[in-house]
Amino acid sequence: MVSLDKRELRLDGIVDADGEIPQDQKKYVNRVAEGAYLVRAVDGDDIPEVGDAL
Repeated sequence: MVSLDKRELRLDGIVDADGEIPQDQKKYVNRVAEGAYLVRAVDGDDIPEVGDAL
């Protein structure tokens, strides 16, 4: 199980005011190093480039 701070996710509109993830919100997760992961919100069929996500 992974837990992300919903307050920070709310800043990007990934969760709504109630802290719920919209059903149509897709995520893409990459393991970038031991114990380090990059989570990106997918918009339509496009996965944001890493430079765009930072």
